[in-house]
Amino acid sequence: MKRLKGILIVVAIFVSGLFAGTILGGSAALLDVVTKTLRSGPLNVRRILVQRAKHDLHLDEDQSHQFWQILNETGADLRDATKPVRPQIDAALAKSASRLRDVLRADQRPRFDSLLKDSAIRWQAAMADPSSAESAAKP
Repeated sequence: MKRLKGILIVVAIFVSGLFAGTILGGSAALLDVVTKTLRSGPLNVRRILVQRAKHDLHLDEDQSHQFWQILNETGADLRDATKPVRPQIDAALAKSASRLRDVLRADQRPRFDSLLKDSAIRWQAAMADPSSAESAAKP
């Protein structure tokens, strides 16, 4: 009976370790995907879309290149389409940032301002007219 109890305890420890490892591994993978897409801007989103299409649809190199070109053209079209309403979007984001800042304690505000500044710089660069390097970049 003692031997069976010992074996069951070891199995329970192994299963709980497997469960915890699965949760941690899945969380790390999800965080990596979120970081690649949200923090890096539209260029990396396009790369991930082409990668996913290559894998899921079994695209050859010519098809993946065409996908890349179409996604770049679509990004330029979307950027042009949002230009007329960009001031309204910026005003809504500024209002939201102000309201969020009011919720924070004084010691949290400098870090929040830094995060906003970094985010604004990345997305302004992403929304600017594409450089030749970005449009020529491969997925």
